[in-house]
Amino acid sequence: MAGAAIALSVPAYADADDPLSGSTTAIFLGGTGMPSPSTAYIETAESLYLKPLGFADAASICDMVFSVPCDAPLQALTTPEVFEFGPSSLQGEADLIAAVEAEYATGAISAEHPLTIFAYSQSAILASAAEKVLSATIPQDDLHFVFIGDASDANGIATNIYADLVQLFGGGTTGTDITDFLLKAINEDQFAPGGLLAGETPNDLYPTTIYDINTDGVSDWQEDWDATINNGGSPLDALGNGLYHFFTTHVEYLGLTPEEIASGVTTTDGLTTTITIPDGSDPGAIIDDWSALVGAFSHGLVDSGGITALLATIQDLFNPAYF
Repeated sequence: MAGAAIALSVPAYADADDPLSGSTTAIFLGGTGMPSPSTAYIETAESLYLKPLGFADAASICDMVFSVPCDAPLQALTTPEVFEFGPSSLQGEADLIAAVEAEYATGAISAEHPLTIFAYSQSAILASAAEKVLSATIPQDDLHFVFIGDASDANGIATNIYADLVQLFGGGTTGTDITDFLLKAINEDQFAPGGLLAGETPNDLYPTTIYDINTDGVSDWQEDWDATINNGGSPLDALGNGLYHFFTTHVEYLGLTPEEIASGVTTTDGLTTTITIPDGSDPGAIIDDWSALVGAFSHGLVDSGGITALLATIQDLFNPAYF
């Protein structure tokens, strides 16, 4: 993909008030099962999510070798993105930090020309964690993060799964003990209280724009869970509902239309702007879920290294020291 030229039909934005105004370089990370963002993935992400925020009209894509910057404005960073989220995210965090620091060292990044980092799902977990490290050396105005399906959102699965598992296993000391044992056994205790990946996406370190489809089984995990419980369902029902939306709504982002994204409602919390896109029975919902789900497959969902991620997951299961 190095140096691949792209043709985009969405017009460039030049409003100085746009969040990404002046940004001409972006690093793209894939979601779970998408370790190496494809040309289709990057074209779609830039067109749907970056350019409407003011990102410059870019013309080419390249693959970063490890964490070394390459010579195109749209740069694909390979991270593990395997199905064992904790160890994978920690390795991906280190990869992203190295890539951003290397990009910053070129001298091309500044407040006038900030670097944009685009992340989806699992990579939003690692990018959220990376913000805390990067903020020690890189000024606030020099980076901007854009997330879709953020698992580290306040309602996200990464920030809430521990408490929900405790509830699932009966609550109290018994539920806590079972949850602690389970997470440690599957090497996911990074999401326990005080764990390295248990925190929310920071709202005070870097400007961050988050796109969220309402009822997304990753970024809206807790909302799904609570709605099921409040409607008389059991914790097991809540788990099933969340997993259903994990494999449906959460997959739709790359298949949405510009009009569907534009229907989103914007809220601001510190440096974080969240754009919540209505879905299902929500007032103003216009998403065609089936079309979005099918469209995502041709816009980078299945050609961004899925086989590599699956094989790495299998290797990690038999060799916990893989990461």
